[in-house]
Amino acid sequence: MKLNHEQLETIRLELSKVKVYYTNIQDELLDHIASKTEQLMKEGLDFRSAFDQATQKVNPEKFQMDVLITTHLAKMKSIFKSFMEPMILIKSLLLAALIMLAVNSIGLEIPFAIKWMKISFIVIIALLIVLSFRIKLLKNSHVVASWNSSWLVFWLMFLIIDFDLLLKLGFTAQTIFAINTLSISFLFVSGSTMTMREIHKLKTA
Repeated sequence: MKLNHEQLETIRLELSKVKVYYTNIQDELLDHIASKTEQLMKEGLDFRSAFDQATQKVNPEKFQMDVLITTHLAKMKSIFKSFMEPMILIKSLLLAALIMLAVNSIGLEIPFAIKWMKISFIVIIALLIVLSFRIKLLKNSHVVASWNSSWLVFWLMFLIIDFDLLLKLGFTAQTIFAINTLSISFLFVSGSTMTMREIHKLKTA
């Protein structure tokens, strides 16, 4: 049995009282509970009884957390999969080449240059988050997950390619610099591309 407009609005109003921050997860929760309500009504329950039973079976905060975890894992996989996209790879290589050329022409010491790149990455991501806050994109979990996943991969990546650790393993300073530059360039291009795709989806939805 399909819910009518009034019944859907009743569900929407009730769900607006629960602690679900992201608008797209609010919509997913609405669809989820509406489907369960419809199923119970098919079994013979009236709307109110079916809705009450459906909401009792769903913990909105847990529902939001499960969706967020799933979304973040999917975004992290997307970052690594994007390495196979020619345009992202080309842009990453060009950005890395420009950074390395600039560092070499200025004559910066490699440890300082690596630290500068890391700080720049953090500052740029922070500025993008502030910008998005102003245009209300932080209410969409897919956009937020795109940045968060970039942050997570960034910190995990630099636990592995730590300058001192790689020196002890026999890598030259120039090789470590190249690895760091390529990694940061790829992560920036991949993360920003993924985020812009999510923003485009919102604009065209």
